[in-house]
Amino acid sequence: MSKKDEIIHTALKLFNAYGYNAIGVDRIINESGVAKMTFYKYFSSKAKLIEDCLHQRNLNLQFALNAAIAECDSMDYISHLRTVFYWYGHWFQMEDFNGCMFQKAIEEVSTMYPSTLEPATEYRQWLTARMDSALKGLGIQQSLSLAMVLTSLLDGMTIQAQIKPETVKIEEYWDRVYQLIQFEANETV
Repeated sequence: MSKKDEIIHTALKLFNAYGYNAIGVDRIINESGVAKMTFYKYFSSKAKLIEDCLHQRNLNLQFALNAAIAECDSMDYISHLRTVFYWYGHWFQMEDFNGCMFQKAIEEVSTMYPSTLEPATEYRQWLTARMDSALKGLGIQQSLSLAMVLTSLLDGMTIQAQIKPETVKIEEYWDRVYQLIQFEANETV
């Protein structure tokens, strides 16, 4: 792992656990085991580090979700959507789950560091497009609108899981989502 990657890896772990405002550059430098000069060679500011961390988080999430969806039959679009919801449900149960890093960035630092909005927006657009594609595959006419609703539902589930994880019963959520998809599919006919 390169020094830059080590810094990003360490920062992601710390930001996830403690938030952006609670973690300073000196702690990241110390825990990543690099010199201060090395840190500033790659990152001109904390804002740049947060932006790069969020870009990496975006890539990590896309890779993980794409890999999970790739396990499905390529033409079974309902399983693509189910896989996204169940992937989130699994994430909520992970020991290091502390909420969404994009949501935290918007809440904690987006006013001070506006560039941190870009990776959050990119991930949301990617996820919406991924769901829109599956919904189109199911023949749903208003697929983009429904994809946006499903993305918002996942956002809400993520907040709920951060507050009280045991209340997020993924099977129940999926049953309701499936009913909504079926309703929309029948409206198309």
